[in-house]
Amino acid sequence: MEKSRSLKISSNPYKGKEVKVKMKGFRLTLALVICLPLMVFLSTSAFSASFDDLEVGAQAPDFTLKDLAEKEITLSEQKGTVGVIQFGSSTTEPFLQQLKAMNKVMKKYRKKAFYYTIYTAEQNYDWQAKDYFEKYERAKGLRFQYGVQSGSRMVGKILVDEVDESVYKAYGSVSAGVFIVDGEGNIVYKAKVVDPSAVKKAMSKLVK
Repeated sequence: MEKSRSLKISSNPYKGKEVKVKMKGFRLTLALVICLPLMVFLSTSAFSASFDDLEVGAQAPDFTLKDLAEKEITLSEQKGTVGVIQFGSSTTEPFLQQLKAMNKVMKKYRKKAFYYTIYTAEQNYDWQAKDYFEKYERAKGLRFQYGVQSGSRMVGKILVDEVDESVYKAYGSVSAGVFIVDGEGNIVYKAKVVDPSAVKKAMSKLVK
């Protein structure tokens, strides 16, 4: 007697392939979940530098920031002019202590050199800005604060760093640091804490 044969009929001949595709999609998603935070970390940390990495004679990191009139200032566009880049905030004591003396030094060179004070990370955590608008308002407060204390206007421009402190990080994360750049945009002087007498001496050699 002939045995009956049963035929297995698949309602979806591509079912196995669908499973494979889904597994590949799952693996890809898992890889992105694991790798994406690492990629973001690497991309942001790549713009950070230590103070020691910024050697005298090296090109100063370029930046584009807005001043208090909301005009964009790009460092690389200042080539041909010597300048001072200073970092500070309303709660950075070493910066505040020397601000009046620095202002006096830079008055002599204001027609021949640029002087940028980059408003950056507050040292008092409670004063940290939550967004750019708040940071901009605090920067205006710094200018007002100086006027009240000294009875005069600040020389140069106050530039507002980004909320992520990108320029602050690019210059070694020094809260009261100062850099002098020559007409080619190279660093010729740097200090972790501003010293007006040292700045005056360096500027006298660069600007005649």
